[in-house]
Amino acid sequence: MKYPNRLFELRGKESQAEMAARIGMTQQNYANYESGKSGMKSDMIATVCKEFGCTAEWLLCMSDSKDGAPSKDMVEVPLYGAIAAGTPIEMMAVEDSHPVPAEVRRRYPGAFLLKVEGDSMNRILPNGCYALVDPCATVERNGAPYAVCVNGYDATIKRVNRLNNGFELVPDSNDPTYSKQVFNYNEPGTQTITVIGEVVYFVLPFDWHF
Repeated sequence: MKYPNRLFELRGKESQAEMAARIGMTQQNYANYESGKSGMKSDMIATVCKEFGCTAEWLLCMSDSKDGAPSKDMVEVPLYGAIAAGTPIEMMAVEDSHPVPAEVRRRYPGAFLLKVEGDSMNRILPNGCYALVDPCATVERNGAPYAVCVNGYDATIKRVNRLNNGFELVPDSNDPTYSKQVFNYNEPGTQTITVIGEVVYFVLPFDWHF
């Protein structure tokens, strides 16, 4: 992501310590964000946007203007349906598309967008965002966010761990009431998990708000 340059622009003549105090973090953490050593999670992106009156699209370099107008270096990607990040819901096909950075599209040419509904992943995927899913059939990186089908038809996004004979789905939420789920195929009647793809990016619809 290119937001470190945006953070530097927002900081202006303030010191990193002053900037860090404005958005509620330590100077060291802020310095890591500005240098690009650490990635900003969705709640911090929201805090920065609210404090400075900019859009997430501008902060994430998906727009050239702070009002969120699409950048010229954007391409349309199909939005195939809704996906739950909370209580799984049936995936619904949608005839629509949304722009993503052209470089991201070049990196993941087969990826598609799914709408996130729910708060079980809101530390990295805000409710209402569009998750970019790179199709794959297996979990290559334990702990990474994946879109999966539960029992063949329900869809959800979670951090997924591949087990010896099953899967563990782990939420990443500010709400502690969400809990992990273990699908152990050694136990009769366990629902089947089918991997749809790895979540590699997300974008916000133009009508999204805090």
